[in-house]
Amino acid sequence: MMRRALLLPTLSLLLLAGGCASVPPDGGLASVRDTVVERGGASFDRAASSEEAVRDLLASELDADAAVALAFANNPRMRLLMADLDLARSELLEASTIPNPMLELEWRGSGGSYRLMEVTLAQSILELLTLPRRRGAGRFAFEAATQRVARDVLGFAAEVRDDYYGLLASTQRLSFSRTATEAAQVAAELAIRQHMAGNITDLSLERRQAAYERAKLMLARDEEDVLVRREALIRDLGLRDGSIDWRIANEFPPLPESEPHVADLEASLAERRLDMIVAARELDALRRSLPASWLEEIGEVVVDYHREREPDGEKTAGPGIELPIPIFNRGTAARTRAAALLARASGELDLLTVTAASEVRIARQRLLAARARVEYYRDVIVPRQARIVDLTMLEHNSMLLGTYDLLQARMEETTVRREYADAQRDYWSARNDLDRALNGVAGGGVLSAPGNGGASRLTMGEGEH
Repeated sequence: MMRRALLLPTLSLLLLAGGCASVPPDGGLASVRDTVVERGGASFDRAASSEEAVRDLLASELDADAAVALAFANNPRMRLLMADLDLARSELLEASTIPNPMLELEWRGSGGSYRLMEVTLAQSILELLTLPRRRGAGRFAFEAATQRVARDVLGFAAEVRDDYYGLLASTQRLSFSRTATEAAQVAAELAIRQHMAGNITDLSLERRQAAYERAKLMLARDEEDVLVRREALIRDLGLRDGSIDWRIANEFPPLPESEPHVADLEASLAERRLDMIVAARELDALRRSLPASWLEEIGEVVVDYHREREPDGEKTAGPGIELPIPIFNRGTAARTRAAALLARASGELDLLTVTAASEVRIARQRLLAARARVEYYRDVIVPRQARIVDLTMLEHNSMLLGTYDLLQARMEETTVRREYADAQRDYWSARNDLDRALNGVAGGGVLSAPGNGGASRLTMGEGEH
């Protein structure tokens, strides 16, 4: 009765603990997808899009959102991220699975025809005892892994948006460079004719020719920049055939009516910032596994049940147990290591909490400065330069100004419009960086040195938008 009393509870524990872990049927894909969509990303699936589906998406003009959706559907990088999700699922299954029992069969000869036989069924019960905590820690680790994958997906989306807006600005710059080069060419050809007629000096001719040469160099640089940036977006979209015809929008989207307030942004960090969520889940996993950490160091605890046939034919059966004697290793090192990892994880979470708010404030301030520059170009500089061209045209038609003055005014207008394109690119890049800071996504220029000199003073004291 005693051995039956020990065996039955052991078998019951094996049956109850041997069940599969509660892993989502889709391996966490829906959780990752929901997180990405909630934060402004596109929906996606595991399967790559067919070539026909990709061509259908490319048939219409791509905006930034469409570019992200196509990158999600077609770029092999997404399959790598989904593989990371599968690895996280396997780790949860492993944390929730107990080792298989060991069956030992032994035959021994006694010199005659009779053979001794012993059968032993053994099971380590240490992992059985710690299974609830390991399974709970595994669930927290799996949640952290899904949020980490979601963060990487959002980081990829941010890269696509940066490349898209960079290509859009470069395309506009190229268009204005062509206009400026055409104006410089007309001025240079006119100067040649006037010089041949003796109406201008050698110095004036050289100046017009030098301006034309500089314009050609700028045009060549802009053509190269468009090519490089287009290739970057081609890689993002996962296009293997570079000859496929596709196009992006001609203009930047209009500015939103207002920007979010800093208090609202800071209040949403704990729920939105994925690196903080990952750190919190990893901390929960360490807390869950801490109480049993020392057991793994002192050795295995094995319960067995054996049957043996003796030389005289008598059969014996009964349970057994193997216990380590904690004389030398009492689990002190394991407890110390687990406590140190817990303290480290707690410190990392506290550090993220402190730095996250600062990063968001910096990103928002740069967004406001970039918005002010765009509005200043849009409302002041570009209209004024256009008026200068119109007035120059009037005075040229009245023969008060020469052709060179008109061409120079047009070239100055193209310079201003190039700067306006850069300002719009900087704004959407800053908005992308704010999303990175809110989501805890690495990359961007949140903590890099601000550019454009003192352009941030263009906020004109307006404060928050």
